[in-house]
Amino acid sequence: MSQEHRVIIGPGLDGRIGGIKWLTRNWQEKYGFHPEATSITWKDGEHFAPKLKQITDLIDQFAEKDDLISLVGCSVSGSAMLNAFVERKELIHRVVNNGGFVRPGTAKNFRSFSLRSKVSPAFRASVLRFAELEPTLTAADRKKILTVRPLWEELVPPETVVIQGAINATVPMVEHILGIVTALVKYDPVIMFLKGSVTRL
Repeated sequence: MSQEHRVIIGPGLDGRIGGIKWLTRNWQEKYGFHPEATSITWKDGEHFAPKLKQITDLIDQFAEKDDLISLVGCSVSGSAMLNAFVERKELIHRVVNNGGFVRPGTAKNFRSFSLRSKVSPAFRASVLRFAELEPTLTAADRKKILTVRPLWEELVPPETVVIQGAINATVPMVEHILGIVTALVKYDPVIMFLKGSVTRL
């Protein structure tokens, strides 16, 4: 049996995965990926730990089948997938942060991390956790990470998305949601990165 490439995809703040499933519906036919959208209930008031376990359990499940595993975090799930990567480095092929905070940043207006994370303690905890772990990433770890952000972003400051030593790319689109959608359906470097054929942009 040939090895499958499972791409676990986390949703935005609303936790819904219907849109992600639709946007990635042709990934298997076109690219050979098996997209595995997983709903994460970011607004349930619970801590981040059970959400991280949800992701790592899924990783372990696919690892038992000897599948190739990549992670894609959309918006608030970006830091969650990076935290899962830190927990399961040896099992992960590639990680994509699609427009999500990886550190609080310094913005003080409506783009501030404190305001953006106010409705979800789990999201806040996820970002703060990865911000602490980020310095422990090796050069090899960073080469497995791609961050993408739109040309103009109204919600997430660019400096809170990029990771030094990773591949950091700009999607030719403006606005948070449109940038995330474009990265999933019309931005070839994301697909090429997941395939392992892009090591720099």
